[in-house]
Amino acid sequence: MLKAIFLFSMFAFLHASAQDLEVKQYNRYKTWKNQETEEILKTHEKKLEIYYKQVDKQSKERNFVRFNGKKIISHTQFATMNLKELHGLHTYVILSEFYIQWVSPHNQLDGVSVGGILSDDAGEKKAQVRYFKFAQRYYSALHRLGIGAKAYSYCAAPYLTSCILIGIGEKW
Repeated sequence: MLKAIFLFSMFAFLHASAQDLEVKQYNRYKTWKNQETEEILKTHEKKLEIYYKQVDKQSKERNFVRFNGKKIISHTQFATMNLKELHGLHTYVILSEFYIQWVSPHNQLDGVSVGGILSDDAGEKKAQVRYFKFAQRYYSALHRLGIGAKAYSYCAAPYLTSCILIGIGEKW
């Protein structure tokens, strides 16, 4: 009888450990839904607006801000460049401040496509929609922010791929 109780308790312990392991591995692709995305972005919004304006000012002057050794150019200045100039920016990072117009449906293989209007163009009737490609881990954050929300991103130049959201409290 004592042996049966011991075996049962060991089985229960192993089963509980296996369940804990499943819970820890549940989100191994870093797709946690951050419930506070909007609140965190709101607390950082003024700093991000000031930062964007400074980067834009320095981009006009060609005195680029640097991040991890890469030059950062504002999307406003990036949008004014011709094709030849754009292809010369392959080592740059583009800082964007935009309003979300649409977010693509879920696609496990392709990441998240987003259409947005630059904040500088937001008041215009025929504002051009710009396209961004975000890593899949931003799917829930982008949907949680929703259409019409202001967002900030860093993207790889010149094609606005490999984008990350900034100002949402993501832990690295």
